Amino acid sequence: MTPDEQQQVRMLNDKLENEISIRLIGNAHEASNAMAAFCEELATLASGIRLIREKDDERQAPVIEVTESIAYSGVPTGTELAPFMELLSTVGRTDTASLSAITAPAILTLYVSSMCPHCPAMVRQVYPLCLENRNLKLSIIDGPAFPELAEADNIKSLPTLILDNDFRWTALVDVDELVQIIGSRNPAELGVASLKGMIQDGNAYDLSEMMVSEKKIFPAFVELLVHPEFSVRLGAMAAIEDVAERAGSLAGQVVVPLMDLFDHLDDQIKGDILYVIGVCGDKRAVSFLESVATVTQNEELREAAEDALGAITTR
Repeated sequence: MTPDEQQQVRMLNDKLENEISIRLIGNAHEASNAMAAFCEELATLASGIRLIREKDDERQAPVIEVTESIAYSGVPTGTELAPFMELLSTVGRTDTASLSAITAPAILTLYVSSMCPHCPAMVRQVYPLCLENRNLKLSIIDGPAFPELAEADNIKSLPTLILDNDFRWTALVDVDELVQIIGSRNPAELGVASLKGMIQDGNAYDLSEMMVSEKKIFPAFVELLVHPEFSVRLGAMAAIEDVAERAGSLAGQVVVPLMDLFDHLDDQIKGDILYVIGVCGDKRAVSFLESVATVTQNEELREAAEDALGAITTR
């Protein structure tokens, strides 16, 4: 940090009413070391900030988690430092409230740059929403530091805000419009990232409640059942079990898509899918399960297929 930036941090420390914690989750990305150095200097200059360090090589990018809802990928210096400091000071004294229009999860991704004169205004517009409603998850990404992410999201200018890969704003966003769009979305159209976020936040049963209320299995939900991360699959399995108990045949909507995907999955995921098919109790799966039990050379998969058959035929 420059001397001026260090002074901004000291001024922040004087304003903190309570100790706050930030979580640095590093990985093998080349930006991880620079982010670690920034966080260590931040915690040294501001005694009211507690740094927690973790590592997760499965993440696409290292992050600084300011809250459970707001994560920053990059080193917030230059024009990015002031709004980052304001965010930290707000976290230190804010009581979370609720934006009543927003009851379903939403994933917001904001691309910025430390050289961008307009980016701080966009950050200041968006982050208060995520402090007020924990259904909103915000990732702030330094585009130049993570060009592979910016390219994947087709970022042409900064700042750019993306909502669930469906809507995007550049320069500035009308906050009222943003809230209205988030609140008026059809829950059945939620993307994989939003549903995965619910699972990872421990809200699997909230997800099953949404699907039962809508009388529809959300299309993106099937991707959670075959997700490579076991913890995500486990949460999705808990949700579909709840749907099966409460809404019977509704759970059967996942059976045909899962049978179509089955041959393309690895054996561990196949075993979980066979269990799910049995839980759903859809008789359309009987011939499929008989075929798996007969053809597979994997003893565990054969047993899983037979168990699923038994679960269906004994209903």
